[in-house]
Amino acid sequence: MKTIEQLLDLSKNPYYKFTNDERAVLDDFLLKRREEDSQSKQKKSSKSSENDTPVRVRNIVEKTVPQVEESGV
Repeated sequence: MKTIEQLLDLSKNPYYKFTNDERAVLDDFLLKRREEDSQSKQKKSSKSSENDTPVRVRNIVEKTVPQVEESGV
């Protein structure tokens, strides 16, 4: 049986035909890799949103029309 590195290199070759066992091992490895990547990305994004960041508000604009009169049409 070939190693994962060898299977990944062979997957770049369009002329190589995988056996059923090789294909199953490679697909399983790639699936686990994608799940780990997505979980690590979710953890990173959730950590950044938990931080308390001081915010400064500028350019507050007051209403220009205090009351809008309804038209009598």
